This record gives sequence, structure tokens and C-alpha cells, in this order.
Amino acid sequence: MDVEQRIEELEVRLKHVELRLSQMDAAAGTDTTVWPPPADDVAAPMVDLALIGKSLLILGGAFLLRAATDSAAVSKPAGVALGLLYAIAWIAVAIRGVRAGRRGAGIFYATTASIVAYPIVWEAATRFGVLSANMAALVLAALSIALIEAGRRYAFPSLAWIAATGATCDAILLAYATKSLIPFLIELTIISAVAFVLHAEAAGWVLAIESDLVAIVLILLTLLDQSNDGRTMAAVCLFVFAAIWIAVSPRAMIQSAAASLIGIGGGTALLLEAPARTILWSVAALAAAEIARRGSSRTLTVTFIVQSAVWGAFAAIGGGLFSFAGAALLNHGEAMAIPLPAIIGAALCLLAFLRERSVVLLGIALCGAASMAMYALSLSIGNAGEGVHALVNTGVLAAASVALAWAGRLWQVREASQLAIVLLVLTGAKVIAQDLRIGTAGMMFIALAVYGSAMLAIAKIRASSRAVAT
Repeated sequence: MDVEQRIEELEVRLKHVELRLSQMDAAAGTDTTVWPPPADDVAAPMVDLALIGKSLLILGGAFLLRAATDSAAVSKPAGVALGLLYAIAWIAVAIRGVRAGRRGAGIFYATTASIVAYPIVWEAATRFGVLSANMAALVLAALSIALIEAGRRYAFPSLAWIAATGATCDAILLAYATKSLIPFLIELTIISAVAFVLHAEAAGWVLAIESDLVAIVLILLTLLDQSNDGRTMAAVCLFVFAAIWIAVSPRAMIQSAAASLIGIGGGTALLLEAPARTILWSVAALAAAEIARRGSSRTLTVTFIVQSAVWGAFAAIGGGLFSFAGAALLNHGEAMAIPLPAIIGAALCLLAFLRERSVVLLGIALCGAASMAMYALSLSIGNAGEGVHALVNTGVLAAASVALAWAGRLWQVREASQLAIVLLVLTGAKVIAQDLRIGTAGMMFIALAVYGSAMLAIAKIRASSRAVAT
């Protein structure tokens, strides 16, 4: 009985202790969370070891196929085909996982399958000799486009980035290994254009910039005779490159404009002589200005204004207009060969400026007109002396500055007024650098008088323009 009484007393005491503890917890707001937490409440680890293990098994299967191909148990063409089918099967598994809501598993499987597929294409073209450079580029384009389309259809944009990464790495490595740029330029161009069409713009821009850079490298290597492909083949490739981007211009307007400059400009530089390409580039400047004038959006207008200016600069540089202007500024009445295509190009640039305002086009047209005026006056005064020729050229430049300022006020062309100030500053630099060095005191008086008069005239024109504006 003593034992039973003691047990009853202990139970009573325990109840008092529990009541006291509960009162203390309620008063202090003590957290009664159990520690350590139950096993079900422990957060899942960040790294999914099961997925990593499956990815390693996928890679192991690829190496097994590789070993069978190396040992001649499977022929090289069959081994390459089986390897690609193996990778495609796991891409299908990845897509199936994404459709079922397992996006993490889909990324793992798609990445692993791509690690299998893209190196197979590289080895097929280099080590095994199963694919030519053209066929390798075709397989890369098909594989990458399929990945981009799957990513679009199943709202899985990671597939587009996987395709962009694989296509880029393989294109660079295969171009180096095969010493052929053309197939892989076309491959990158097609994949990037399709990416824009399928609304994978981010990956498409990366691939587009890469294709632009490869096209520029092709132009440089061909001009330096360091390319294995002939000029005609390189030019045709560049025209195809430009045509692909022009075809998708509504999707990628800025890239299409840049690609047409690179492709058409580079192709014509490889095929045509300087006079023909100068005229062609000048016509392109005029056409781009017309497109800009008729543009239905701000982006289209600005894009083609810039393109028109670049075409005009190509024509001026390629046609020798700037070198002729420098010679006309420094010659002393000697006869020079007039670059007629460049002068015609300057006239076309003036027409392009009248269609859509661009200070670059106006500057090119002014350069052509001023250089011809200086050249004609230098020939007319003959052997009058170096100082007289310098003075005449100063007068031509000062008159051109005033004419630009007057035209800017008359036609409300802001670009002409801006260029007038630029030309006036350059004329002042010319007076200091040339006239002061070779001219007599009397000639310097005339040069400074002419320059000062031009400055006063431009100041008066600008003041009247501000008065009219207010």
C-alpha cells in the first residue's frame, strides 16, 4: 500500500508541475517547437543526387557506344547515327518531363543529352570523317532548330540557350578544324534567324552577333587571301547571309540592317572593282534614305537613316573622295585624276540627304563639292604660288560655311547649320596650320579678313534664325 500511495503522490505532484509549466509558457510566450524537428519537416537538399546519378548513367551509355565504335564492333557511320538517336531519345524524355511538370529533371536530361549530341557531330566531322563540313553544319542546324522549337512549344526557354551554346561551340571548333568558315556562317545565320521567328529573341541576338562577327572575319580573311574559299564563293555566302536576314527583317529589324551592310558591302567589295562598288554603295545610300523617309515606325526610320549614312561613308572612303579632298586642299595647281565615281557618289549622297536628313550624307556631299571647287580654282590660277593657293582654298571653305548656314536657315535644316559651325572651326584650324606658315603678311590680312567675315555672316544668320523661331 505504501508503494501505491507514493505513486499517487508522484502523479499529483507531476500534475502540479505540468500546470505550473503551462502557466509559465503562457505568460512568457515561450516557443514550444520541438527540436530537433521531425524527419518530415527537414528541408530537402538543394542538390538532387538522383538526377545527377541519372545524368551520369546517360553519359555512361554514350561512352559505351563510343567504345563500341572505337573497337569496330559498330561501324563509324552506324555509331554516329546511334549516338545521335540516343541523344535525341533523351531530349524527348526531357520534354516529356517538362510536360509532366518536372522542369528540373527536364533541364538535367536536356543538358546531358546535348553534351552527348554536339560532341558527336564534332567527332563525326573530325575524328571519324563520317560527315563533311557542309553535312556537319546541316546536322547542327537541324538539331539546334529542333531544340528551339521544342522550347517554344512547351514553354521551356532553357532549350533555346542549350541550342545556342552547343551550336556556337561546335561552329567555332569545326570551322577551325576544317579550315572552312562558310558552312558554319550559314549554320549560325539560319539558327539565329529561326530563333527570332520562334520568339527566342534573347538566344537569337547572341547567335546573330556571332554570325555577324564570323561574316566580318570571312571578309577580312578573303581580302587578305588567307581563306581556303575563293572570292566568288565567299561573296555568294555573304549575299545569302544578307538575304536570310532581310527575309526575317520584320522580326529583327536592327540586325537585318546590320547584316545587309556586312553581307552586301562585303560581297560587293570582294567581287567588284572600286568604281562600280562606289556607285553601288551610293545608290544603296539613296535607297536606304528613301526607305527611312517612308518608314512607318520610329525604329525603322532611325535604322535606315543610320544605314544610309554608313553606305555613304563606304562610298566616300572606297571611292577615294576623302583622299582627293586632301590632295585638292594641298595641291598647287598640279593636275590630278578626278575620282569621277566618288564625285557621282557625293551627288547621290546629296539626293539622299534631301530625302532624309543626315549630317553624314550632307558632309560627304559638301566634301565632294568643296574639293572640286578647290581643284578647279587651283588649276585656273596655275603657278601663282603656294600662298595664293592656300588663300583660295581658305576662301572656298569660308564660303562653303556661310552657304551651309544660309541653307540651314532658308530650308530649316538643323544639320546644315551644325555642319556650318564644324566647317568654320576646321577652316580656322587650316588658317593657323597652313596659311600662317606659308603666307605673307598681306595674304594673312586677306585670309583673316575672309575668315572673320564668314564668322560674322554665320553669327548674323544664326541670330536671325533664332529671331524667326521666337
